[in-house]
Amino acid sequence: MDVAERVIAVLVRMYRLAPEAVQPDQPLHRLHIDSLALEELRLVLEDELHVDLDDVQLTSRSTVRQLMDAVCAKAAVA
Repeated sequence: MDVAERVIAVLVRMYRLAPEAVQPDQPLHRLHIDSLALEELRLVLEDELHVDLDDVQLTSRSTVRQLMDAVCAKAAVA
């Protein structure tokens, strides 16, 4: 499973989403991920993928693709 697939798997598990509901161009707020949930998601992704996302600038208006790209970029550096 690559990093992008793992990000989707975390979203599906944490927010009890159907995998087909998580589309790359979908804003996170459409998945009911607000700023507090986004912070929790960041911490889980850091822990599970062993990446540092402190300097990643995402909001609930960011898309799933932007989240995946940011995590993939950090994972490539790690």
